[in-house]
Amino acid sequence: MVQQQEKDLQQANQYFSSAAQESIVLSYAAEWLLDNYFLVQQSIRQIREDLPAGYYRQLPADPQQPNYPRIYGLAVSLIADSNARLNLDDAAKRLQSVQADGAPLTMGEVWAFPTMLRIGILEKLAETLRQLIPASSTPDANVTITPAVDDSLVGNCITSLRAIAIHDWKTFFENVSRVEQLLRTDPTAVYPAMDFDTRNRYRTVIEKLARRIKQPEIEIARQSIDLSRAHITAGQPPPRTAHVGYYLIDAGYAELEARFEYHPPLPITLWRWLRARPTATYVGSITLLTILFVVVSLLIAARAQHSLPSILGIGLLSLLPFSAVAVTIVNWLITHAVEPHLLPRMDFQHGVPDPYTTMVVIPTLLSDASGVDSLLQQLELHYLRNTDPNLYFALLTDYEDAPSQHLPTDAALIERAQAGIIALNAKYPRDIPPFYLFHRDRRWNPAQEAWMGWERKRGKLVEFNRLLRADNAAADTAFIVKLGVLGVLCQIRYVITLDADSILPEDSARLLIAALAHPLNHAYYDPQQGKVTAGYGILQPRVEIKPTSANQSLFTRIFSGDVGLDLYTHAVSDVYQDLFGEGIYVGKGIYDVTAFEAAVSHKIPENTLLSHDLFEGLHARVGLVTDIALFEEYPVRYVGHMRRLHRWVRGDWQLLPWLLGRVRATPTETIVPTHLSLLDRWKMLDNLRRSLVMPALLALFICAWLGMIGSPLLWTLIGLASLTAPVFVTVFVGLSAQSQSSTLDDLVQSLRADARRWLLAVTFLPYEALLTLHAIVITLWRMFITRKHLLEWTTAARTARQLASNTGALGSWSEMLAAPILVVIVT
Repeated sequence: MVQQQEKDLQQANQYFSSAAQESIVLSYAAEWLLDNYFLVQQSIRQIREDLPAGYYRQLPADPQQPNYPRIYGLAVSLIADSNARLNLDDAAKRLQSVQADGAPLTMGEVWAFPTMLRIGILEKLAETLRQLIPASSTPDANVTITPAVDDSLVGNCITSLRAIAIHDWKTFFENVSRVEQLLRTDPTAVYPAMDFDTRNRYRTVIEKLARRIKQPEIEIARQSIDLSRAHITAGQPPPRTAHVGYYLIDAGYAELEARFEYHPPLPITLWRWLRARPTATYVGSITLLTILFVVVSLLIAARAQHSLPSILGIGLLSLLPFSAVAVTIVNWLITHAVEPHLLPRMDFQHGVPDPYTTMVVIPTLLSDASGVDSLLQQLELHYLRNTDPNLYFALLTDYEDAPSQHLPTDAALIERAQAGIIALNAKYPRDIPPFYLFHRDRRWNPAQEAWMGWERKRGKLVEFNRLLRADNAAADTAFIVKLGVLGVLCQIRYVITLDADSILPEDSARLLIAALAHPLNHAYYDPQQGKVTAGYGILQPRVEIKPTSANQSLFTRIFSGDVGLDLYTHAVSDVYQDLFGEGIYVGKGIYDVTAFEAAVSHKIPENTLLSHDLFEGLHARVGLVTDIALFEEYPVRYVGHMRRLHRWVRGDWQLLPWLLGRVRATPTETIVPTHLSLLDRWKMLDNLRRSLVMPALLALFICAWLGMIGSPLLWTLIGLASLTAPVFVTVFVGLSAQSQSSTLDDLVQSLRADARRWLLAVTFLPYEALLTLHAIVITLWRMFITRKHLLEWTTAARTARQLASNTGALGSWSEMLAAPILVVIVT
């Protein structure tokens, strides 16, 4: 149908264009078409985009014309009654009237209505223009194009196409859909206050379920509302189970299906059985795949007639590298088999409501005057990108570590910071000033043998939370400077914490708040387990590399886009969110102050944890908000990147006591069991596993080169192949995407980038292996022997300054000297 319309309209356009070139006087109808043919083409493209064949076949048939959808008949009738001059408000009333008199329209029909109007208008336009064109398809100056009676009809068609193109069809849909009207009776009144995407997600679930169980959509919506109402208790705040979304996108979905006595077919039953056991499915798949690879390597060794000790050595040394391959494969399979787990969100487009007042904080150090100015500028940029009366912005600062409590430069730094905050509040005046400064003095730390801020970043947030949840005058904190209107602190419900180099894009703060404010995301703290067990205490946006940072050096251009070959720095948080419904916290995001404090307070002994983000995420439960991104800097130099890796490895191994199951509780110092799930322990263990992959590969190579495990070439190639898994995934993804938006050039570019990273990963393998081993050994020594210097830390800014002061490549080479020395010894 559309193909014939397109052909007729194209012929008409060509005819009238030729006539115009021959200076033939055209009717107004012809001029309408020539002036607006682009709109006709646009409408045809939109029809093809919005109405794929599968969607068209799902639309209910018209009883009078079974070959056409019912909604098409309604559209054609409306066009005929209005002489093709559509009033879309009247169209909405017509559809509402039709539903009042008979069966409700399906949601697919309502969404298809603008497409059917386009088809009907184009058919009317083509039919009219066919009457305007003489029998001869070639314009003749002796032939006059006269039927002016059709001018208004052509004009009406063009005007209607334009109206269809600019109309707000989302609002139209929600005004017409009976399912939408029923969902808006949600007893918690949450549904109508959500954003459009979340409401549409709820409706899509109903649409899919209706097709699966062959029940009317309106009946599924009605049963959802009935289930919600059953959990309302007068005089009490509604629980999660009283919100209609609990039965559509949360744990109550099975209860909704049971209302219809639906028994899914065997493939769906098996899939759900696996999804109900995500930890066993995920960890089991990785384990089985790793064992498979190891068994193959053992068979190769046995066939080569290696000795038993040699075969066992091969099995042990190949275990960790093959685990990396298994993780890569399983993660890829999950991201393609499991739908993205998107979090519901409220609609705060008109501003953050008073109950969700939030403060954006940057926990950091005051190092020098330029650093202070940079922090103030960063705070100002966060404000300008996220201006809202219920958003506040603060620096949480310490001095750098020092041999004494006070240094001569301290006073100037804090005065500069205070003056900057005062200037910002003067520059952007509000009834309640938006900018704040909270600064702590140094305390003597015998474990670090230095004067420093108590517990570094974690301590700043702990004391700031204490300030938010206490009488400001009586709060026991180390803050010696509290600049701002402190009365607002008791109103703060959420905190967005960022690093000093983080970029919070425009409106991102409001979107994060809107997500955490949704009742299905509200944290439920279980005092028995001592952790959040439902909802989220933390929401973390996607973290991306700042585009300008990615081009600062050859190293950043090669490595900043890598998400596969870097075995350590890129946590697979999307896999965890999609499969388990919770992500991995990396220290940047929004948290609910009350839930966060309940979950992590008094659980970490002093001077024990440098990297506390994972621990906090395990207890407060973190959700990944994949449609919001933060941007951060990437280390400019390879050595800076490796120093950061060294710190991360130390932080992960400091979690070993929690992995083993018993830790010292604070403030009693008694040994207590940890209440961590199998998934929580896997997350910690996986970090330790990743830190051991490079040392295991190096050991495999050394043993092969020394002839301890048979053929050096064979086992070197097998070891190198374990690093190539991400490249194979790139090839597979690229080839499978050829029929979609990806091109061969995209695949070649990805392969070229992966090859460069692979080559450098192999080149730097000895150094990275030695560095991670050093981090592991020194951490274990400090944890179990000296119990000192566990909080050793250098800021990224200070590391960058130190590396910039080095004498070019010589400084980096000297820091990496251990690797070539090892190679010389081995050879």
